[in-house]
Amino acid sequence: MFARQIRDMSGINSFFNVPLAIDKTYLNEVLAHMFVELSFLKNQNITALTKEKEKIYLEELQSQGECRGDSKFPVVVNIIGPIVKYSSWSYLGTQFYGKLLKSLDANPNISGIVLNIDSGGGMVSGTAELTNIIKNLEKPTISYTSGYQCSAAQDIASGCDYHMASPYADLIGSIGTMLSYQDFSAMFEKWGAKIYELYAPQSTEKNQEIRELMKGNEALYSERLKQLTDDFISRIKSNYGEKLKDDNHVFKGKTYTPQEALKIGLIDELGTLEDALIKF
Repeated sequence: MFARQIRDMSGINSFFNVPLAIDKTYLNEVLAHMFVELSFLKNQNITALTKEKEKIYLEELQSQGECRGDSKFPVVVNIIGPIVKYSSWSYLGTQFYGKLLKSLDANPNISGIVLNIDSGGGMVSGTAELTNIIKNLEKPTISYTSGYQCSAAQDIASGCDYHMASPYADLIGSIGTMLSYQDFSAMFEKWGAKIYELYAPQSTEKNQEIRELMKGNEALYSERLKQLTDDFISRIKSNYGEKLKDDNHVFKGKTYTPQEALKIGLIDELGTLEDALIKF
């Protein structure tokens, strides 16, 4: 039973004890939603639910071309919810999106791709890989948001050729990383479990960052986050080029309104999703 509970929480576990590129307020909202949703799914087959979620998404995407009836048409790829590497019962993963985008890029009937993004960010793992796939697509791409486009979601958007947002979108930016770490040892001990960790004499640096963090020493893990953020910033600068103005805040994790994002170049234009589609 305990193993089943852990497996069913795989979506939630994506946000614990791993580096994140996410807006903190958004993270709190996501975790609250996922815990509530999980309580309704505890007797369900999680693997089957995940496959069904991907199947429904692909069917909806296919219907876009059928509705238009044009020989060539643009498609909208919705990236909504937290960014995770692998699909789960609740959200689709960057690995799924990467394969999907490559398939769309090879379709001669598709004239362009709009990434319709509403996400406050998520996992670092897998995000840069998806951004690189987007950047190297042959078809023209536009990122669009009418909600949140923060942190890992901003990373993904940066891979597109052109960037748009609704004037009523929530927040854009939040270029940076963080770690949300939980130590569950006291909880397990309360249940009567004793936790022992024994390392080989050769393995003096194994799990060193986490071991030091549990002792109250944040320095090693902070250095890891620094390296991840340096990579993140470098990728953003490379993808945007001279379009993005450094206002001395954008690379420190600040979030912007759509109007503010337009001024510094995080987006190129304010408009609607329809405005984005007619560009193809």
